[in-house]
Amino acid sequence: ERNLRKIYMRLMKKEIRKMQVDAVFDSLTAEEQEFLMMKYQKKKQMVAISLELNISVAQLHIRQHIILEKVSDFLLYRLREEDIFERKKIVNMVKVLAGMLEFAIKYDPEREFIMSEWIEATVDKLDKYFELLREVENCADNSSKSLHEKIIAEKLKNPQEKIEILAERCNVDKSIVSRNLKNFVADTKKYLE
Repeated sequence: ERNLRKIYMRLMKKEIRKMQVDAVFDSLTAEEQEFLMMKYQKKKQMVAISLELNISVAQLHIRQHIILEKVSDFLLYRLREEDIFERKKIVNMVKVLAGMLEFAIKYDPEREFIMSEWIEATVDKLDKYFELLREVENCADNSSKSLHEKIIAEKLKNPQEKIEILAERCNVDKSIVSRNLKNFVADTKKYLE
């Protein structure tokens, strides 16, 4: 039975990695997804991708580096400050962590393969990310209650949007948008530590 559980653990590890890859891919922009498909699925060279997307090879290398950082963060279960407004990424991270914990608790209750310290650290991280998600959802759900929540909700809808555009949408000065975004990040970055 122990060998059977070992095999099952290996299969579950593969399944968890697949969940992570799917979650990372889902959190990328359409342009980043298109680049990945061309590079790794269609196995096109950078020059060919550059010509097809009308982007310089240097810019493609920068884009590839950014994507690899995102993958690395996800494999290490790490969210950064710039991810605070990426609701989909937070949701995906919570799902992956919850799935891993469920698996660990269900299939290794005696902690033969998974250390208790790992479970404790993962539970702590999941709790923090869940609190971050709760804060984000609260602002998104209450966008009509205050200017602060309206600004945060607009940023959550369009995480890549520039401050000037958000200011136009919210009918306020860009300094107000900037201050509200900074305050929200300052209030929520404790969940990333």
